[in-house]
This record gives sequence, structure tokens and C-alpha cells, in this order.
Amino acid sequence: MSIRNLFADVSDYQRSDIGFMQTLKNLGFKGIVIKVTEGSADGSNWVSATAAEKIRNASKVGLLISLYHFARYTSEADARNEANFFVSHAKALGMDSSTLMVDDAEVHTMADYNAGAMAFTNQVKALGFPHTSVYSMKSFFTSGVLNSHALGDNKIWLAGYGITDLGIDNAAAWQFDDGQGYGGNRSRTDASYDFDGCFTVSTGKTGQVPTIEVPKPEPVEHKWQSATGTYTVQWGDTLSGIAAKYGTTYQQLAAINGIGNPNAIFPGQVLKVSGQASPQNTYYVQNGDTLSGIAAKYGTTYQTLAQINHIANPNIIGVGQKIILPGNGQSNAYTVQNGDTLSGIAASHGTTWQALAQKNGIVNPNVIYVGQTIQI
Repeated sequence: MSIRNLFADVSDYQRSDIGFMQTLKNLGFKGIVIKVTEGSADGSNWVSATAAEKIRNASKVGLLISLYHFARYTSEADARNEANFFVSHAKALGMDSSTLMVDDAEVHTMADYNAGAMAFTNQVKALGFPHTSVYSMKSFFTSGVLNSHALGDNKIWLAGYGITDLGIDNAAAWQFDDGQGYGGNRSRTDASYDFDGCFTVSTGKTGQVPTIEVPKPEPVEHKWQSATGTYTVQWGDTLSGIAAKYGTTYQQLAAINGIGNPNAIFPGQVLKVSGQASPQNTYYVQNGDTLSGIAAKYGTTYQTLAQINHIANPNIIGVGQKIILPGNGQSNAYTVQNGDTLSGIAASHGTTWQALAQKNGIVNPNVIYVGQTIQI
């Protein structure tokens, strides 16, 4: 089957009403994947408070419904416990055996992550839900964290924004937008293409709610992956842009920071992050950026940036897009932080506040604001 059907995925911070579901339908979406659980009963113990309403209203407008679980497992036994947790709540919601059940595997919490994903999905199958999928970001599949060809018959759902090459040859679906508008998506929610039909095309066969008894949890020790550092949110930042900078996903950052709505972060907020920030010779486009503005910040021209980044139209760049910078990528600009003064900034950069005021057209040197860009 070779198709390209739209489907959305949603969590509790997004709307559940029938109007929202009808809007998705009107925009051409054919399916929806709804978050039900996260972690395990003896771990995160997160259960959706809105899944039932989402399922009810999505069904009314004719969207094909799948469910997803945000994985936190640190061992194969832990993965089976999480599968038990997921299945228990899927059954409580009245979902039948034809439902596609997704393992959202994007937090690298065990050495053999493939083994964890297989333990999870095999347990889901054993409990009466034979249709399973594994979701993760492109970097996990291309770096060897997950092997898409060693995940059995699981449907592979890959996330990658602003890309033209998925990096693997067996993706059943591609999440091309995280609500920022990539690919012309106007839904303001995660959007994916279904190439296989598993997320959007009904088989016409309805099953029964599985009756297999869910076993008691196995004894496990949770070994959570700790954050490796912190990041202070700047003016214009998005969670997806910060995630791209650290080689992770906005969902993972939201999870480790307890952020319910990933669209609601603010300047000065300190976020826990994992991984390492990109080198100084790269820049990730923020909301409101222009290529000429980025060029001015890094002492170059928009023509140079367009050339080295193969940008055909310099007026079209996307939030989260990676921009290669010439030279060492050192900025000649400074972004004002909470508590900064112009004289303090000047002192730290070996100049005077008078020089900065003149260069930046600052009339009152006592009035600067968090997020303001100061040319040094």
C-alpha cells in the first residue's frame, strides 16, 4: 500500500471537544493517536484524564483511533510492567483488539533499547492487542539506539521535522510537524503521514475487548536517566527549538520538566536538559527569526548563510531549522538575562555602557529588558 494519509497525535494538554475533532477532520486528518498512560503503576503512574472524552468525540466525527503510551522503562521486566499498565487502561476505555497500540520510545533509559521496545510490544500482543507500533525520533533510528529492522512486525513511526530524508527504509508513518507549521500543517498539533494505512484506514473488522487477565507487576528497580544540565529559556525560544539544540525531542523535555503544555514556556525559566548542546557553529531558528537577522547577529550576510545552507528562498526558514554558521560561529551579540545592567554587560565584554548605548540606539541606559539583543 502506498498512501499519504494525515493523522494527529494528542495528549491531555490539547482539546478534547467535538469541535476540535471536527476541525481535524475538516483539515483532512483521517486518524488520531491518543495518549493514555506514561510509565508504570509503580513508576510515573500517569493516566490521561481526557482520553475517554477524546475517544468518544474522535469516534463521532469518524477519525480512526489508536492509543499511545510514553515509555519510561529501564529494563525488559519494567517494559512488561508498563505494557500491563497501558493495556489495563486501554481495556478500561473499552478499546477492542483491533486497536493499534503505540510504544512512544523516545527517552533512552536502558542500554539495549530495542530489547525494551520488543519486551513492551510483545507483552501488549500477549495481552490481546496484536497490532503494535514503535514511535521514536529519526536520530534514535539512525544512530543505532533503535534498529528499525530488529523490531519484528511493529509499525515504525518516525519523527523528524524539516527533513527530506527519513534515514530508514521501512517507516510506516512520519511525524513531520510538532504543531509549529511544518509542511503547511494548520492544525496546531502534531501531524503525521501514514504510508501504510495502519493509522488511518479501518480494516472493517471490529474485535472484542480482550479478556486475558493482566498479570501483577514484576519486581523491578527503576533507574531513571538523570538530566545532564540546565538551560535558561531565552526570548523567542520554543521547546522544540531547545530540544533540537540538545539532540532530543520536545516530548522528552516536557516529561523530565513536568511541563503539561509544551507551548507554554517563558523567558528566564530554567529547564533540565539531557545531552550536549550543538557546537557554536550552528544555530537553530527561533520564532520570529529572519535569515538577515541571524546573519547580522553572527557578523555575516544572509547571502552567505543562504549559500552554505542551500536555502533557495532566504525569506523562507522554519522554527527549529538548523543553520550552519561560517567561521567559528561566535556571535557579536548578547541576549539580556534577568538581572543584567548595561554597565554589567559592557564590563563583561571589555567595553563601556556608553559605547553599547550608542551602537544599539539605547536612549536610556537604565532601561533594557530580558530577551533584548545587544550588539557588542
